Amino acid sequence: MSRKLARTNTGVLTTAAAERQAREDGQGFNRRGPVVVEIDVGRIVTNPDQPRRHFDETDMEALKSSIAQHGLAQPVGVQQLSDGRFQLVFGERRFRAVRSLGHPTIYAVTVTGASDELALIENVVRADLSPFEEGDAYARLMERHGYRQEDVGRIVGKDRVDISRALLISRLPQRIRDEYPLHRPARYRLVEIARLKGEGEQLRGWDALVNEMTRRSADEETPAPVAAKPRSNAVPTGSALPKPLAKVVFGARQAVASVREQGLALADIDRETLRAIRDDIDAILNAGPNAGKGRGGE
Repeated sequence: MSRKLARTNTGVLTTAAAERQAREDGQGFNRRGPVVVEIDVGRIVTNPDQPRRHFDETDMEALKSSIAQHGLAQPVGVQQLSDGRFQLVFGERRFRAVRSLGHPTIYAVTVTGASDELALIENVVRADLSPFEEGDAYARLMERHGYRQEDVGRIVGKDRVDISRALLISRLPQRIRDEYPLHRPARYRLVEIARLKGEGEQLRGWDALVNEMTRRSADEETPAPVAAKPRSNAVPTGSALPKPLAKVVFGARQAVASVREQGLALADIDRETLRAIRDDIDAILNAGPNAGKGRGGE
């Protein structure tokens, strides 16, 4: 079923073949330590402790397409049940995809330990959960096993502060949970809202955040104004200025006109520069038509 998996785990799958024969003979997989086995899809039951609650349809279709073309790249994790079936511990997206494709079997690695802890670790390590799914999983571990935040932190390899923030997010109102997939703000923004007092304040904070993100998105999608096409900087006939200097002067005039037409905002330094230019122009114009002639004839 999985050419890629078979290539990368040939030695283990040799053992899996023996295990499969044992299964066909009615025996179980009572081996110590993790073993890769090929299991009938129908003998696997999903994990009620799966922290992931949302499965994106687009992502699932992409995963199905990948598995159909290249095979299963990574086995799922299972635990053997007393009735001979197997409970899925992690890899539910992969399992759903394989089952949807109609594959009769799937490669799985057998694991031991608390299934809720193992499922959470696998998803958190892969950064595969939404902030709400992660917080809910932490809360279930604490409630079910009597863990403290420090205990959960040790299980998933995170600081107690991270666990505390995730739990704060998990207590946000349901409307925020429902609308989160539409906007997906940064996790720290959710923490800021979760620290507001009362559901009303939190919902108002959420609405303000959504409006902010919507405005920012609209600004990013609005095309930048097209700069006015520069006019020709040809020197008009009759100018007494040397040609290089005349080009600069008339080019400056066009630039100033462009600033005026576009209504660009000015900084203090812009205003100071323009005032200095204006003063120089006034001094030149006020000097009269014969300015500079005397000095040139000395």
